[in-house]
Amino acid sequence: MSGTMSHRRTPVAMAALAGILALSLAACEGGGGGTGSAGVGTVGGAAVGAGAGRLLFGNSTTGMLIGAGVGGLAGNMTLDRQAEERRAQEQQAAQDAQMRRQLDFERQQALQAEETRRQIEEQRLFEEWRRSQGT
Repeated sequence: MSGTMSHRRTPVAMAALAGILALSLAACEGGGGGTGSAGVGTVGGAAVGAGAGRLLFGNSTTGMLIGAGVGGLAGNMTLDRQAEERRAQEQQAAQDAQMRRQLDFERQQALQAEETRRQIEEQRLFEEWRRSQGT
C-alpha cells in the first residue's frame, strides 16, 4: 500500500516542485538587470531544483536528480532564453543605429554636394553677369 501511495504522490510532488521552481526563478529574474552569462539560469535552476527535490523526496538522490533536471530546464527556458533574446535585440538595435548613422551621413553628404553645386552655379552666373556688364 505504501508503494501505491508514493506513486500517487509523485505527480503532486512534481507539481509542487514545478511551482517552487517557478517562484524561485521568478524571484531571481525580477531582482536584477538580467543574467551575467549564458547558462546561469540553467545552473541556478538546477541548484534550486536539487534543493527542492531533496525537500520533497527526502534525502533521495533520485529526487535530487529529478529536481535538478526539472530546475535546470526551467532555468534555461526562463532566464537563459530571455537573456539570449535580449542580447539578440540589443545586437539588432546596434545594427539599426549603425544603419541610421550611415543614412544620415549619406544624406548630409548629398546635401553638401547640392550646396556646392548651387554655389558653383551662382558663381558661374555672377561671372557671366559681370562679363555682360563689361567690367
